[in-house]
Amino acid sequence: MVLRITILVLRHHYWSNSMATPNNPFEQIILPNEAPSAWPPAPIYWVILCLTIISIVGLIWFIKHRKNNKKIVKQALASLKRLQKSEADFVALNQLFKGLCLQYYPRPQVASLAGKEWFIFINQHNAQKQSLLFEDQDTFCQRLYKQHSLCTSQDFEAAKQWIKDFPAQVLVLQKSMQVGKHNV
Repeated sequence: MVLRITILVLRHHYWSNSMATPNNPFEQIILPNEAPSAWPPAPIYWVILCLTIISIVGLIWFIKHRKNNKKIVKQALASLKRLQKSEADFVALNQLFKGLCLQYYPRPQVASLAGKEWFIFINQHNAQKQSLLFEDQDTFCQRLYKQHSLCTSQDFEAAKQWIKDFPAQVLVLQKSMQVGKHNV
């Protein structure tokens, strides 16, 4: 019985923290009284936070830009419907085109275009490159400067498709111009 008590006392005494033993390597570790603070966060968390904020701002800008482009096209299509109902002339249709172009390009680049240059500009932004938007260049110029040159239903259909495709064509032309600048 005495032997059993001694073993129990020795076991308890062996594992206690108060006794220094060479077999216990964790004896010198001092545990902190409180948990370490989470502030300031590690640098990687700052990087993640910055990237998240930049991504959110970029997404908001992209959505607003896209929404604005759709709004411009919607307004142009509504104006086209009004022109079609009022049986507008060819000059009014071209004014609608020029107004739409001024939304995407600087005024000096678009406002000064007339006649053949305007015809070329319109057809550069035509998604159906194999066919011209309005017959040929001479007929276009004659209709543009002729008074009371009414638009046909074919003109309105072509204009509707051109307006819908215009923002995408602007991007295509801008990308092709950037590629051309890099190649020079």
